[in-house]
Amino acid sequence: MLSLTEILIRPMPPDRPAPRKTTKLRAERRGPGRPSAGNPGQRDQLLDAATELFARHGVAATSIRAIAEHAGVTPALVHYYFRDRDQLLDAIVEERLQQLVDAIFTPSTTPEDPVAMLVGLASRLIRVAAATPWFPGLWIREVAGVDGLLRERVLNRFALQRAGALSAPLAAAIAGGKLNPGLEPTLVMPSLVGLTLLPLATTHIWQRLPGAEHIDTDALVRHVSTLLTHGLAPTAPAPRDGASD
Repeated sequence: MLSLTEILIRPMPPDRPAPRKTTKLRAERRGPGRPSAGNPGQRDQLLDAATELFARHGVAATSIRAIAEHAGVTPALVHYYFRDRDQLLDAIVEERLQQLVDAIFTPSTTPEDPVAMLVGLASRLIRVAAATPWFPGLWIREVAGVDGLLRERVLNRFALQRAGALSAPLAAAIAGGKLNPGLEPTLVMPSLVGLTLLPLATTHIWQRLPGAEHIDTDALVRHVSTLLTHGLAPTAPAPRDGASD
Protein backbone atom coordinates (compact mmCIF):
# COMPACT_ATOMS: atom_id res chain seq x y z
CA MET A 1 0.00 0.00 0.00
CA LEU A 2 1.30 3.46 -0.87
CA SER A 3 2.20 5.76 2.02
CA LEU A 4 0.40 9.04 2.65
CA THR A 5 3.43 10.92 1.29
CA GLU A 6 3.54 8.86 -1.93
CA ILE A 7 -0.17 9.41 -2.57
CA LEU A 8 0.01 13.16 -2.08
CA ILE A 9 2.95 13.63 -4.44
CA ARG A 10 1.98 11.02 -7.06
CA PRO A 11 1.20 12.76 -10.38
CA MET A 12 -2.17 12.12 -11.96
CA PRO A 13 -2.39 11.29 -15.70
CA PRO A 14 -2.50 12.84 -18.17
CA ASP A 15 0.58 15.01 -17.89
CA ARG A 16 -0.42 18.41 -19.22
CA PRO A 17 1.20 21.85 -19.21
CA ALA A 18 0.67 24.07 -16.19
CA PRO A 19 -2.40 26.32 -16.33
CA ARG A 20 -1.86 29.70 -17.91
CA LYS A 21 -2.63 32.93 -16.13
CA THR A 22 -5.79 34.64 -17.25
CA THR A 23 -5.25 37.13 -20.06
CA LYS A 24 -7.65 39.14 -22.11
CA LEU A 25 -8.12 37.97 -25.67
CA ARG A 26 -7.15 40.57 -28.18
CA ALA A 27 -8.49 38.95 -31.33
CA GLU A 28 -10.34 41.12 -33.81
CA ARG A 29 -13.97 40.41 -34.64
CA ARG A 30 -14.43 38.81 -38.02
CA GLY A 31 -17.31 38.61 -40.39
CA PRO A 32 -18.97 35.44 -41.70
CA GLY A 33 -16.77 32.61 -42.87
CA ARG A 34 -14.05 30.48 -41.38
CA PRO A 35 -12.52 32.25 -38.37
CA SER A 36 -8.84 32.99 -38.21
CA ALA A 37 -6.85 30.72 -35.89
CA GLY A 38 -3.46 32.30 -36.41
CA ASN A 39 -2.89 33.13 -32.74
CA PRO A 40 -1.65 29.99 -30.96
CA GLY A 41 -2.84 31.40 -27.61
CA GLN A 42 -6.46 31.93 -28.66
CA ARG A 43 -7.69 28.58 -27.37
CA ASP A 44 -6.21 29.16 -23.91
CA GLN A 45 -7.59 32.67 -23.84
CA LEU A 46 -11.07 31.40 -24.66
CA LEU A 47 -10.78 28.90 -21.79
CA ASP A 48 -9.84 31.79 -19.51
CA ALA A 49 -12.92 33.73 -20.58
CA ALA A 50 -15.16 30.70 -20.06
CA THR A 51 -13.85 29.89 -16.58
CA GLU A 52 -14.30 33.49 -15.46
CA LEU A 53 -17.93 33.59 -16.61
CA PHE A 54 -18.74 30.10 -15.32
CA ALA A 55 -17.42 31.04 -11.89
CA ARG A 56 -19.34 34.31 -11.88
CA HIS A 57 -22.68 33.23 -13.36
CA GLY A 58 -22.65 29.43 -13.51
CA VAL A 59 -22.30 27.09 -16.46
CA ALA A 60 -26.02 26.83 -17.20
CA ALA A 61 -26.46 30.61 -17.30
CA THR A 62 -23.47 31.25 -19.59
CA SER A 63 -23.95 30.95 -23.33
CA ILE A 64 -21.31 30.49 -26.00
CA ARG A 65 -22.26 33.94 -27.28
CA ALA A 66 -21.59 35.41 -23.82
CA ILE A 67 -18.15 33.78 -23.76
CA ALA A 68 -17.40 35.18 -27.22
CA GLU A 69 -18.51 38.68 -26.20
CA HIS A 70 -16.43 38.53 -23.01
CA ALA A 71 -13.39 37.52 -25.06
CA GLY A 72 -14.05 40.07 -27.81
CA VAL A 73 -14.53 37.54 -30.62
CA THR A 74 -17.38 35.96 -32.56
CA PRO A 75 -19.16 32.75 -31.49
CA ALA A 76 -17.75 31.14 -34.64
CA LEU A 77 -14.25 31.35 -33.19
CA VAL A 78 -15.39 29.60 -29.99
CA HIS A 79 -16.94 26.80 -32.08
CA TYR A 80 -13.77 26.57 -34.14
CA TYR A 81 -11.85 25.42 -31.07
CA PHE A 82 -14.71 23.71 -29.19
CA ARG A 83 -17.28 22.03 -31.40
CA ASP A 84 -19.90 21.99 -28.61
CA ARG A 85 -20.42 22.82 -24.95
CA ASP A 86 -19.38 19.33 -23.81
CA GLN A 87 -15.97 19.67 -25.43
CA LEU A 88 -15.54 23.07 -23.78
CA LEU A 89 -16.44 21.66 -20.34
CA ASP A 90 -14.06 18.74 -20.84
CA ALA A 91 -11.24 21.15 -21.65
CA ILE A 92 -11.93 23.27 -18.56
CA VAL A 93 -11.87 20.21 -16.30
CA GLU A 94 -8.74 18.70 -17.84
CA GLU A 95 -6.72 21.83 -18.61
CA ARG A 96 -7.75 24.11 -15.77
CA LEU A 97 -9.21 22.31 -12.74
CA GLN A 98 -7.14 19.13 -12.90
CA GLN A 99 -3.92 21.06 -13.40
CA LEU A 100 -4.65 23.17 -10.31
CA VAL A 101 -5.43 20.09 -8.23
CA ASP A 102 -2.23 18.40 -9.42
CA ALA A 103 -0.24 21.47 -8.37
CA ILE A 104 -1.87 21.45 -4.93
CA PHE A 105 -1.03 17.76 -4.42
CA THR A 106 2.64 18.24 -5.33
CA PRO A 107 4.44 19.55 -2.24
CA SER A 108 7.88 21.07 -2.25
CA THR A 109 8.79 18.86 0.69
CA THR A 110 7.53 15.46 1.77
CA PRO A 111 7.29 15.31 5.56
CA GLU A 112 6.43 11.94 7.06
CA ASP A 113 4.31 13.57 9.75
CA PRO A 114 0.68 13.24 8.51
CA VAL A 115 -0.38 16.36 10.42
CA ALA A 116 2.30 18.45 8.69
CA MET A 117 1.42 16.84 5.36
CA LEU A 118 -2.27 17.74 5.61
CA VAL A 119 -1.58 21.24 6.92
CA GLY A 120 0.76 21.77 3.97
CA LEU A 121 -1.88 20.49 1.59
CA ALA A 122 -4.44 22.93 2.98
CA SER A 123 -1.95 25.81 2.81
CA ARG A 124 -1.19 25.11 -0.86
CA LEU A 125 -4.89 24.85 -1.60
CA ILE A 126 -5.50 28.30 -0.12
CA ARG A 127 -2.58 29.92 -1.92
CA VAL A 128 -3.35 28.36 -5.30
CA ALA A 129 -7.02 29.28 -4.99
CA ALA A 130 -6.26 32.83 -3.85
CA ALA A 131 -4.00 33.29 -6.88
CA THR A 132 -6.71 31.94 -9.21
CA PRO A 133 -9.79 34.06 -8.50
CA TRP A 134 -12.23 31.94 -10.51
CA PHE A 135 -11.25 28.65 -8.82
CA PRO A 136 -13.09 28.85 -5.45
CA GLY A 137 -16.38 30.08 -6.91
CA LEU A 138 -16.32 27.61 -9.79
CA TRP A 139 -15.58 24.67 -7.49
CA ILE A 140 -18.25 25.56 -4.92
CA ARG A 141 -20.87 26.33 -7.57
CA GLU A 142 -20.23 23.70 -10.23
CA VAL A 143 -18.49 20.85 -8.39
CA ALA A 144 -19.74 20.95 -4.80
CA GLY A 145 -23.22 22.18 -5.73
CA VAL A 146 -26.05 19.66 -6.06
CA ASP A 147 -26.79 20.79 -9.62
CA GLY A 148 -23.18 21.49 -10.57
CA LEU A 149 -22.57 20.78 -14.25
CA LEU A 150 -18.89 19.98 -13.74
CA ARG A 151 -19.40 17.67 -10.77
CA GLU A 152 -19.47 14.28 -12.50
CA ARG A 153 -16.57 15.16 -14.79
CA VAL A 154 -14.41 16.24 -11.85
CA LEU A 155 -15.40 13.35 -9.58
CA ASN A 156 -14.95 10.65 -12.19
CA ARG A 157 -11.69 11.94 -13.67
CA PHE A 158 -9.62 12.76 -10.61
CA ALA A 159 -11.35 13.99 -7.44
CA LEU A 160 -12.71 10.67 -6.16
CA GLN A 161 -9.42 8.96 -6.95
CA ARG A 162 -7.42 11.60 -5.10
CA ALA A 163 -9.66 11.63 -2.01
CA GLY A 164 -10.30 7.88 -1.98
CA ALA A 165 -6.59 7.07 -2.14
CA LEU A 166 -6.08 8.95 1.13
CA SER A 167 -8.60 6.98 3.15
CA ALA A 168 -6.48 3.89 3.90
CA PRO A 169 -3.25 5.79 4.78
CA LEU A 170 -5.22 8.18 6.99
CA ALA A 171 -6.92 5.25 8.72
CA ALA A 172 -3.50 3.68 9.29
CA ALA A 173 -2.16 6.95 10.70
CA ILE A 174 -5.11 7.16 13.08
CA ALA A 175 -4.67 3.55 14.17
CA GLY A 176 -0.94 4.18 14.67
CA GLY A 177 -1.55 7.14 16.97
CA LYS A 178 -0.28 9.75 14.49
CA LEU A 179 -3.64 11.46 14.01
CA ASN A 180 -6.55 12.34 16.27
CA PRO A 181 -8.60 9.16 16.89
CA GLY A 182 -11.83 11.12 16.56
CA LEU A 183 -11.23 11.72 12.84
CA GLU A 184 -13.17 9.98 10.07
CA PRO A 185 -10.69 9.26 7.25
CA THR A 186 -13.32 9.64 4.51
CA LEU A 187 -14.26 13.12 5.72
CA VAL A 188 -10.76 14.58 5.95
CA MET A 189 -10.56 15.81 2.33
CA PRO A 190 -14.12 17.25 2.26
CA SER A 191 -13.27 19.02 5.51
CA LEU A 192 -10.09 20.51 4.00
CA VAL A 193 -12.09 21.79 1.03
CA GLY A 194 -14.66 23.34 3.35
CA LEU A 195 -12.00 25.08 5.43
CA THR A 196 -10.13 26.47 2.42
CA LEU A 197 -12.29 27.06 -0.64
CA LEU A 198 -15.50 28.09 1.11
CA PRO A 199 -13.97 31.13 2.89
CA LEU A 200 -12.40 32.25 -0.40
CA ALA A 201 -15.70 31.84 -2.26
CA THR A 202 -17.60 33.84 0.36
CA THR A 203 -15.26 36.77 1.01
CA HIS A 204 -18.00 39.14 -0.14
CA ILE A 205 -19.98 38.06 2.94
CA TRP A 206 -17.56 37.67 5.86
CA GLN A 207 -15.41 40.68 4.89
CA ARG A 208 -18.34 42.83 6.01
CA LEU A 209 -17.91 41.57 9.59
CA PRO A 210 -16.12 43.75 12.16
CA GLY A 211 -12.36 43.19 12.19
CA ALA A 212 -12.28 41.35 8.87
CA GLU A 213 -10.50 44.11 6.97
CA HIS A 214 -7.03 42.84 8.00
CA ILE A 215 -7.57 39.24 6.86
CA ASP A 216 -5.48 38.37 3.81
CA THR A 217 -4.17 35.13 2.32
CA ASP A 218 -1.44 34.77 4.94
CA ALA A 219 -3.96 35.29 7.74
CA LEU A 220 -6.28 32.66 6.24
CA VAL A 221 -3.40 30.18 5.94
CA ARG A 222 -2.44 30.83 9.57
CA HIS A 223 -6.05 30.46 10.74
CA VAL A 224 -6.66 27.19 8.90
CA SER A 225 -3.26 25.79 9.87
CA THR A 226 -4.03 26.46 13.53
CA LEU A 227 -7.40 24.76 13.32
CA LEU A 228 -5.94 21.74 11.55
CA THR A 229 -2.85 21.41 13.74
CA HIS A 230 -4.94 21.15 16.88
CA GLY A 231 -7.76 19.18 15.28
CA LEU A 232 -5.56 16.61 13.51
CA ALA A 233 -2.96 16.06 16.22
CA PRO A 234 -3.30 12.95 18.36
CA THR A 235 -4.89 13.60 21.72
CA ALA A 236 -2.75 13.44 24.83
CA PRO A 237 -3.29 10.28 26.90
CA ALA A 238 -5.43 10.69 29.97
CA PRO A 239 -3.49 10.74 33.27
CA ARG A 240 -3.41 7.46 35.15
CA ASP A 241 -5.43 7.10 38.34
CA GLY A 242 -3.42 8.13 41.33
CA ALA A 243 -0.89 10.10 39.31
CA SER A 244 0.51 13.11 41.10
CA ASP A 245 -0.43 16.60 39.95
